[in-house]
Amino acid sequence: MMKKQFFSLAIVTVASLNVALGQQGGTVTTPINNWSYVGHSSTAAEGLLRGQAVALQAIGQANYLHSLAAVNYQEANKRALENSKLYTQVVIEKREMIKQHRDRYASVPLTREQLDRIAANSVPDRLTPEQVDQSSGKLVWPHILRMDEYKAVRDRIDELFVSRTPENSGNGSPVQRELDTLIDAMRAILKANSDKVSVSQFADANWFLVTLDYEVKFSLAEPTVSVPAVAEIDTSASDLKVIN
Repeated sequence: MMKKQFFSLAIVTVASLNVALGQQGGTVTTPINNWSYVGHSSTAAEGLLRGQAVALQAIGQANYLHSLAAVNYQEANKRALENSKLYTQVVIEKREMIKQHRDRYASVPLTREQLDRIAANSVPDRLTPEQVDQSSGKLVWPHILRMDEYKAVRDRIDELFVSRTPENSGNGSPVQRELDTLIDAMRAILKANSDKVSVSQFADANWFLVTLDYEVKFSLAEPTVSVPAVAEIDTSASDLKVIN
């Protein structure tokens, strides 16, 4: 009875190992089944010899399975290294693809000429003759900025603007700095009253203040002195008198 249990246990163990190896995709061996038609030894000597044979066969089978396990371990390690290599290649290729995509669709940097053109176009214009009275030098305010809300600030700006001289004007001068503060105050009033004017009216008034702020950064030019023309002297021979 014990002999039959031993054989059954050996068969089940070997079969389980083969099933496990088959699931892992490794090398699979066929189990060795020892049985007889009788199911038991006919004599004690046969039983002894059969037991010794089975024990030796079990040792050989164990060594064989150990070798298969070693082969499967090496195969698993090889596949792990291949997977690691493939992962590294995929990461590198992905980075290259991202770089190529960014390079293809990245915005083209502007040239020096384009930057200079943009800078020139962003600079506001100076006051035009329609914005400054040429005879009196007074500002011609847009209608929106002539409203009573702006009167106090507007009067002070007018006073400073007409009082400019080549000596007290220009960027950083006391007059320019006070005008800059007053212009900012007028911008704040305009923004606070933006709901009372149209979009175009607000834009025109605001652009006038931008232009005015840019204008007062320039020094007032020296007045041009007109030199009267010298009358030409006729030196023709007919008009000359000889004094003796």
